[in-house]
Amino acid sequence: ATMADGECDARAALVFAVGLIAGTGCTICSKELFQMTSIGLSGKEEQFRPPLFQTWVMFLGMSFALPAHFFMEWRRKMNARESPDQLLRIEAEQAQIGWHTYKMLAVPSVFDLIATVLMMVGLLYINASVWMLLRGGGIVFVALMKQYVLGDNLSAQMWVGVATIALAVVLVGSAGFLESSNTVMGNVPYGVAMTIAGTFMQSLQYVYEEKVMSGDTGAPPWLLIGMEGLFGTLLCTFVVYPIAGFVPGSDHGVYEDLSNTLAMLKNNPMLLQFSIVFCVLVFILNSFSVLVTFMLSSVWHAILDNFRPITIWLVELAMYYVFTNGAHGESWTKGSFLQLAGLIVMLFGTAIYNGSIAVPGIDQTNLLERASTMATPALTRSPLLTHSPLAEPIAGSTSPYAATRSELPVASGPGDLKQKLLAGGGKR
Repeated sequence: ATMADGECDARAALVFAVGLIAGTGCTICSKELFQMTSIGLSGKEEQFRPPLFQTWVMFLGMSFALPAHFFMEWRRKMNARESPDQLLRIEAEQAQIGWHTYKMLAVPSVFDLIATVLMMVGLLYINASVWMLLRGGGIVFVALMKQYVLGDNLSAQMWVGVATIALAVVLVGSAGFLESSNTVMGNVPYGVAMTIAGTFMQSLQYVYEEKVMSGDTGAPPWLLIGMEGLFGTLLCTFVVYPIAGFVPGSDHGVYEDLSNTLAMLKNNPMLLQFSIVFCVLVFILNSFSVLVTFMLSSVWHAILDNFRPITIWLVELAMYYVFTNGAHGESWTKGSFLQLAGLIVMLFGTAIYNGSIAVPGIDQTNLLERASTMATPALTRSPLLTHSPLAEPIAGSTSPYAATRSELPVASGPGDLKQKLLAGGGKR
């Protein structure tokens, strides 16, 4: 038993580490792309700053979860060939996921697309560490939506935590205004506003998934991620990009010129390589986000969420001072002290909200120990994902979301079983 526990702990530690590395790498890689240059259609060197292209790459990376899902489902059926009852159960589960489910998953993709575009635009103008901390402030919007839209009342400790996190967002945003290094175009207030707008759009997506879709489509996690990626890629390609090619802007007369982006990718192989790395990291991040969600406890979810802004900032500083001699990364400026204060206040506010730190005169409830759906890890994860049924249980999981697909009725013979399975099937 001890050896099994050790193996489980080792797997959980590996999942945590890869999730942290992939999440940090995604943000760093995305920012680095915006800081690179290449020869465009004009024949002159230009800054590479197409937020729609990065959005498209992100959704493309997510869409690779789709073939991964179908491969795993095929493998489940192959492994169940010797067990007719189990094979029928798997076929019944798969039969419940039809075109109705796929169409339902298209709407969250629209929310995600808008949120991602807004936040990518924001990343153009502000440092990656500031951007990540502002994203963490999205908890404020989701908590308010929980209170006023979804009808989940916030306790006194939660209100104090929300107010503290909101203060942290103000501090971090103000720090961004004081930054003078490594911004692409220098319009920091616009970048801060776009990032906050993106987090607000994510809170609307959370509300839609929780209220309209009831947090349960019956679709497995990798199918959810893959379909959102597929819909996002199609919307980017056939709707958003054509519109961006007509809207007036600073990219050769339009908001984003796809032909210029392709020319810059062709003329600088490093841009293409970074784009591919970014796409792969997105796939790894989303794949491991499933494992993080269903393997780790709420406490480790919170630790991972809190660590990402810290690791991103440390890597950016190391890139500037150690690895690139000031060519890339972030420098320490007068605004960094205010940003550090904002980071500390945000961690403190998150701990108050979750009940990890007691506030004198206020009743305390440790939301993480209770694995509450009101805890911050639950507010930062898609309800569709946290309510998504697993095909098989994960050994040693301590996650509050690790429920497997509903047990289906077992009969004495394969014929009776199939009849009961099909009778209990249908769209969710």
